[in-house]
Amino acid sequence: MELELHYVNKIKEAKIKLNGLTVIAGANSSGKSTVGRTLFTVVKAIANTKRVDNNMNKVLLQKHIDSFYSRLESFNVWEDLPSKTEFSAQLNYTENKKEYILGIKNRLSFFKKIVPRERKLLEDDLNKLEDYIDQMYNSEVYLKNEMQYLIESEFSNSFSSAKNEYESTVIKLKSEGRFSVSFLIDDVYIRNVSSQDEAFFYYFDDTTYIESPLYIHLSDVILNAQTWREIEGRPSSFDKPMVPSHIKDMVEKIIWAARYADHKATSSSINLNDITGGQLTYDPTANQLVYKEGSQTFKTINVASGIKSLSIIQLLEDAKIIGPNSILIWDEPENHLHPEWQIVFAEKLVELAKNGVPILVTTHSPYFLQAIRTYSTREEMEDFVNFYTPVEGDDHLETIVDVTDDLTPVFATLAEPMNKIMDING
Repeated sequence: MELELHYVNKIKEAKIKLNGLTVIAGANSSGKSTVGRTLFTVVKAIANTKRVDNNMNKVLLQKHIDSFYSRLESFNVWEDLPSKTEFSAQLNYTENKKEYILGIKNRLSFFKKIVPRERKLLEDDLNKLEDYIDQMYNSEVYLKNEMQYLIESEFSNSFSSAKNEYESTVIKLKSEGRFSVSFLIDDVYIRNVSSQDEAFFYYFDDTTYIESPLYIHLSDVILNAQTWREIEGRPSSFDKPMVPSHIKDMVEKIIWAARYADHKATSSSINLNDITGGQLTYDPTANQLVYKEGSQTFKTINVASGIKSLSIIQLLEDAKIIGPNSILIWDEPENHLHPEWQIVFAEKLVELAKNGVPILVTTHSPYFLQAIRTYSTREEMEDFVNFYTPVEGDDHLETIVDVTDDLTPVFATLAEPMNKIMDING
């Protein structure tokens, strides 16, 4: 699989293979995180689209119908309109659903005694119903809506870096060289989506993006926060904090895994408990994540960051949240790890990738980078580990370059700060 980006935030161009373990190494503020968050956005949008089935469609369609008829009842508007039962039957079985709704709109237009506010609310209900019908029978419409939500959640109002009519913000995810889904974007708004229905089978079923293991300290706050999807259109909800989708998604998965993963019956490909000495679990009495080591229980805030990072990986694999069809994205894991733990962490990522878990990781640590290279050689994974680095152009945008065959320039860049320090007294 390959991710292709054009004019996304700081990224001018990128073509990145996702066939095992993918490493993007470079300095801060060079666009590495943009790649990870964009991949999360695309995969999550596709995954959400894949999960929609006919039964779910019928349930959600009925919710829209119920909403419209509840408003009709509250406004006491029934003149010359079908009953809810008749309306539901028509929408479920007629082929011309939008034409039927248009007929209802026309009938409403002849009701002269409806208060303007009530008329507008009823029209809005019918418009939402039309939009949902478009979405039900067109995967590209649903995918566009999902992608739009996620772009706004992950990137707020900063996404496209295209500056003129000759530049376009494009995202493509190509699978097996046969299928692709692509998005053409203006600013933060999706202008066009192109895909093949049969291609969805070949894409990942899910993704998990980990920015920091420290978020589990704030799990109760994050679970009560809102994503853009939850806050949109509800001004009364602005009293709650808003978080990007990937943060809430991560915390929800970790807590679910801690509560329900069967560590004893697990078929995990790696065993980190011997390294960490314990495991993350869920304490139902305290309603929070805790770390258990033998007979002792610790609050997560009192557990070393390296142990938390390794424990999170173990949890996610035990619960099968990450696996061959669910890509793991980890942004600069070394930020919370001593160099010794960076090497351990790199080894376990290579082992995970060897056992079929697709992984994208970003880094600015020469220790971590060298460890990935060393262990991929030891595990005979060289053909399935790809290295990339951002290169800044004259326009101050970054091109992601494949450096798999020669990491020397990357190590030189990462070692430059140390060389400057060594030269101070020279």
